[in-house]
Amino acid sequence: MRIAVLGTGQVGRRLASKLVEVGHTVTMGSRTADNADAAAWAAETGGAHGTFADAAAAAELIVNATSGTVSVAALTAAGADNLADKI
Repeated sequence: MRIAVLGTGQVGRRLASKLVEVGHTVTMGSRTADNADAAAWAAETGGAHGTFADAAAAAELIVNATSGTVSVAALTAAGADNLADKI
């Protein structure tokens, strides 16, 4: 399954790593395409990284692992069209 994990903190990295480990295609999303934490995670696990919108567009399932104070902004940045009809 193609999964987007929005958020590069501890929760996002742990979830994304386990999802890659069990065979899913995972893209970690962040505010910017050049996020150092996301790039390091991708290099370490073989996953992909990009913006919130990039990750959401490529996914069948989206996990919001952002903190509550920025969740609405992250989902807005992901884009309504990229979130539509997805789990």
